[in-house]
Amino acid sequence: MKTNKWITRLLSGALVALGFTACDDENNGDYPDDYPLEYGSPSVEYRVKGTVTDEAGNPIENIRVIIRNAWDNTPNPYMDDTVYTDKQGAFANEMNTTGGIGKQKVYFDDIDGEANGGTFQSDSTDLADMESTQVKEGSGNWYQGQYEFTVEKKLKKDTE
Repeated sequence: MKTNKWITRLLSGALVALGFTACDDENNGDYPDDYPLEYGSPSVEYRVKGTVTDEAGNPIENIRVIIRNAWDNTPNPYMDDTVYTDKQGAFANEMNTTGGIGKQKVYFDDIDGEANGGTFQSDSTDLADMESTQVKEGSGNWYQGQYEFTVEKKLKKDTE
């Protein structure tokens, strides 16, 4: 039994030593010499804004606008951001995310039926397909900056 304890300690020490060597600062020319070694996740701030209209160009009030990960339309109360259009059909929201932007999708849903001039079909747009502007530069490390995305969405009337 004592032999197993010593072998475990020896292997643990070897793994610790290997872990420290993996964090050395030799970058083999892949990064500039002043590239910091740090732990963390890339983060970015972004704002999505726009207007929602019918096919004739009339603004639609009270359309639910949700931003979710593009690969999964499952509701997530911790990551989804929901806003509603105003009387001019305008909406805007601000979000922070880790892992970057461009993999999100904006979903447009009519939730009040006939109250806003008819029932409209749901639609969506990928964030990557929207017009974007960088508003604030990143830090050069994990913070990638602030971006603004704009979309003008026309919803079709539901014919059912």
